[in-house]
Formats: sequence, structure tokens, C-alpha cells
Amino acid sequence: MNTNFGKYEVPATLQRLVELEKLLSDPEQFYLGLHFYLSLENDIRYFNTPSDVVVFGNIGVDGVHYGFLTDYGLVMNLEKAPIVCVCPVDFDRPVRIIAQSLSEFLRLNVSNSELFYNEFNSEGAYLAAREQWEEEEAHSFYHQTKNEKLTQERVENYLMNNFQIPFIENPFRYIQEVELERKRNVSIATQDGLGIITPLLPCENHKPFEINKEKDLDLNLLREYLNSAPVASRLAVFRDIQFNYVLQDYPELFQIVIETMVNLGLIDEVNRLSESI
Repeated sequence: MNTNFGKYEVPATLQRLVELEKLLSDPEQFYLGLHFYLSLENDIRYFNTPSDVVVFGNIGVDGVHYGFLTDYGLVMNLEKAPIVCVCPVDFDRPVRIIAQSLSEFLRLNVSNSELFYNEFNSEGAYLAAREQWEEEEAHSFYHQTKNEKLTQERVENYLMNNFQIPFIENPFRYIQEVELERKRNVSIATQDGLGIITPLLPCENHKPFEINKEKDLDLNLLREYLNSAPVASRLAVFRDIQFNYVLQDYPELFQIVIETMVNLGLIDEVNRLSESI
């Protein structure tokens, strides 16, 4: 857990979730009520899990996992960190911001977790999909047992009564607004859609360095860029590299990334990348 969380304390809301899992004495019962498993170690990461994400949960399917986005250490308290969903097999868009905080994530997660790892063109498309899923569930051979329903209700009631969970009137529009707010705060866009919020100083200019897995990467030019570009520009390159490359397959590129991160003082990110590879 130390490598995953690095300098950060486990936030109070997450500590209470850990206590809830202990109270239930079974991760499966926790999953029944909250639709994800707690994952506080560094072992759930994939090659395209951003190095500045602190993982806290997974859904047990297709490697999908949730984490706190620290924005390369800009976030001071994980309780207030935005939440991302990482879908490793979605190579076009493996990561997206889904909530402004863990408490808001928990509100959405109770009944609208499908919004985290599915794309919908409109709210109508989402509502239509929900109707279809409900109809399929009604005709399915599998139905929740009475005990499973009771466990789910018990966990949901405990969550609502013991956590400070905000009310979110329209989950679909909420996620749209979260994404728009992120775009408004980004100083440099990146290929994974997250972008960089570290500001460029008045005297600095961002000159993009092309990262494209379909083209050979000139490592000498990359070194020069990472030694001279503004900090925000270097952070943008880190995101684009993880989006395009499985770093464990490119040891020289991996070493360049690690050396630059060390020079920038991004020790938590170095440890997360090194341990996961």
C-alpha cells in the first residue's frame, strides 16, 4: 500500500470503507452493496494506469479499476482528489474522470456505476440502455437470492446513514460537467484525455513533442526535450508515453522516463511505475 499511496495518507472516507469491509467480514458482500472491490495495493495497475493515480478499487472484470488522480502531486489531500476510472482494454480512451471526489463517486456508484465504464452519446441513450438491462435481468435465469438482496440493502443503507454522501440530481449530466470542468482547467491537452493542470509560467511556451506509437521515437531528441521543456510540457509527454507504449517492452524509454521523473522530484510516480513493471 505504501508504494501505491506514497506520500499520501489514506483519506477518512476510504478508511471508513475499509472498516465497512471488515464489518461485513467478506469482500463479496462489500461488492454486492458497492459494486467494486477495495484494492489498496499497487498490484492492480496496468501499463496504461497513469503513474499519478492512487488506485483504491476494481470491479473484478476486464481490469477496470478506480483511483485518485493526484495530478503529479498537485493534490494535497486525497479526500478532495478527482476520481478516475481506468479501463485498460479500451485503448482509445483507457482513463476518464468520473467524479470530483470519493464521496461524490460513492453517490453515483450506488445506482449509476455503468456510467463509469460505458460511453453514451446522450442521456436518452443511457436511459434506454438501463431499460434494456432491466428487461434482460428480469428474463435472466440468474436472480439475486433473498440474502444477496438483504446484503445489498444493508450496505447501501449503511453507506447513506454513516457517510456524508451528497445528493446528485442527474448523474449523466454530472459526469458530463465533471469532464467539461476538467477541460477548462487543463493547461496542456494530452492524448489520454486527462490533460495537465500544472500551469505554464508567463515566460514559458509549450512546444508539443510528438508521441505516436506508429512512428519510430527518436530517444535522443526526447532526452533533449525532457531536459529543457517546461515542467508542464514534460508531464504531458509522460501521459502521452503511457498512452502509446507498454513501458516494460521499451527498457531504454522506460529509463528516460524514470530519470526525468526523479529529476522533477516525482518519486511516488517513479515507485508506482517501477513496481508495476
